[in-house]
Amino acid sequence: MLKRFFYYTLICVTAFFLFHEIHSFLISYNEIQHPFEIRRIYLFQALFTLFLCVLFEIIALKIPKMHDQLGFLYLGSMVFKITVFCVVFNELLFSSLVLSKADSLSMLIPIFIFLLIEVSIIVKIINRNI
Repeated sequence: MLKRFFYYTLICVTAFFLFHEIHSFLISYNEIQHPFEIRRIYLFQALFTLFLCVLFEIIALKIPKMHDQLGFLYLGSMVFKITVFCVVFNELLFSSLVLSKADSLSMLIPIFIFLLIEVSIIVKIINRNI
């Protein structure tokens, strides 16, 4: 179990640094200025993805009766993640500030990167026979 937690941490930390650096390079190369720090968005997504993966691993191992319900729990966790994201970034999302397409895209890129990581890990957890 500890090995899997380390594996999830390694994936999330690697994805955070790798994709954040690539994204930052592309932003600076194209001389784009954002009214927010993309580092905060990447950090939020990486930490929440790690949290969900570890949580689902614990649920799958400690509560075998819930194994068949993990897919439904994941759908509910997506609503929770969106809600927490809106609370954390409310000054950005709900202000009178008008975001350009580049700003919106820069916010969505980390969301989709970590969503793919999250889904791939949780699908492996769900498909694993306990």
